[in-house]
Amino acid sequence: MSDTKWLIKQGFETCQKLPSGFSLLVKKINAEAANPRFKDTVLSGECKDKEGLVVYYSNRCPFTDFHVRTSLTATAEKRKLPLKIIKLETMEQAQSAPTPATIFSLFYKGKFITTDLSVCMDSRFDKVMEKNDTNIF
Repeated sequence: MSDTKWLIKQGFETCQKLPSGFSLLVKKINAEAANPRFKDTVLSGECKDKEGLVVYYSNRCPFTDFHVRTSLTATAEKRKLPLKIIKLETMEQAQSAPTPATIFSLFYKGKFITTDLSVCMDSRFDKVMEKNDTNIF
């Protein structure tokens, strides 16, 4: 994902913004063309699983699998939080995910928390959750 401010300076325009903070930008070659839009599955910023932690991820980053399966699993176990891991392996799965960020997205009690992979580390988890006003205990 690129820096939104830089893309705006290059002539891109925001055509849709989600409550979770994601922005969809467009730079039209044909002014008459319809704007792109996020799929309906991402509009609410929530996932269907409302218990504990839920992570959606893919192999687009070579480190994600390790950190989800090792670091985040240990972090969740330490806090006695249920963890559901959903690996997106097909284009169809990625396109129907509840997040536009298919590299890594963490949800807690159904609410989107972050795309920051460092949340998997025990030393960062509580800080990220506090920043999101999430009471995990």
